[in-house]
Amino acid sequence: MATVTFDHVTKRFGEVVAVNDLSLQVRDAEFLVLVGPSGCGKTTALRMVAGLEEETSGGIYIGDRRVNDVAPKDRDIAMVFQNYALYPHMSVYDNIAFGLKLRGMPKAEIERRVREVAEVLGLGELLARKPKELSGGQRQRVAVGRAIAREPAVFLMDEPLSNLDAKLRIQTRAELEKIHRRVGKTTIYVTHDQVEAMTMGDRIVVMKDGLLQQIGSPQELHDHPVNLFVAGFIGSPAMNFFPATLTPEGTADTGFAKVPVNAKAAAGRDVIVGIRPEDVRDLSRQPEGGTLPVDATVEVVEFLGNELQLHLAAGGRTFVARVPTDTRTQPGASLRVGFDLRKTHLFDTSTEEAIAA
Repeated sequence: MATVTFDHVTKRFGEVVAVNDLSLQVRDAEFLVLVGPSGCGKTTALRMVAGLEEETSGGIYIGDRRVNDVAPKDRDIAMVFQNYALYPHMSVYDNIAFGLKLRGMPKAEIERRVREVAEVLGLGELLARKPKELSGGQRQRVAVGRAIAREPAVFLMDEPLSNLDAKLRIQTRAELEKIHRRVGKTTIYVTHDQVEAMTMGDRIVVMKDGLLQQIGSPQELHDHPVNLFVAGFIGSPAMNFFPATLTPEGTADTGFAKVPVNAKAAAGRDVIVGIRPEDVRDLSRQPEGGTLPVDATVEVVEFLGNELQLHLAAGGRTFVARVPTDTRTQPGASLRVGFDLRKTHLFDTSTEEAIAA
């Protein structure tokens, strides 16, 4: 097991800066997720750890060892790719054993490792099959098994679930979490799916345009986003945002509601008020205490089984609320909702940085 450290790492492709002055440390045995939109630099960062991309500047360390000039095969890492990368003419057994054979490992040790991995991943009855005889989820488990069998210091996973359908993705996600708990290896996992990031990561690194935006536990990122981008990227559905102006009375005036704030800033300053859909309450079902009442019009009702997602409009602004299924409403109806005043967020319009609300 080992830590992985990025020490002011920058990667340029010509004039394009893919990763910009990245500094962070992945803790020993941690499951760290790099998340962000396409082009944010997360995969490039992973490939630099693997040695598949060369850093423009900065240092990468696995444990105490600087690996910038170390060949990929000597970095003690194993990578799981998006497309599985299995050998179609080989059996499951031989796919898992291939890397061990290349390293000249004794047959008895190869047999032991392959059998142990097959037991952990539930592949025992599939060892004689070829990849074409497997489902997508089974192929992904073989790819993970090949990585585990090497017993590396660090696992690198590049969007390994993106080729799976929604149901299989959830199942395989749970399997990967169980595998990590059992194996206990340092893991860096890249995804563009914030739900994957929130459910799997011990900590999450949010990236945008090559820059690290915020690093923290899933709850820290959800409850205390440092800027507008993180606030909008983390959470599903996304946080509601309302342009507003600070008033002398200590509120942020959105045009349809005045949200109390503690911000020590001059009146007239432009800000953005944020509130998550789950923090918009249906006041027909609970007291108004602790909320800011808002009279809204229901535009769309989405039934999701365990909840309703309501698309609402007030004062020319639209927003989303997540409410229980016993809320009685329909499109075109009026509904009194309340913004939970303990859960409002405030952002500076010009810098997009969070302001203590």
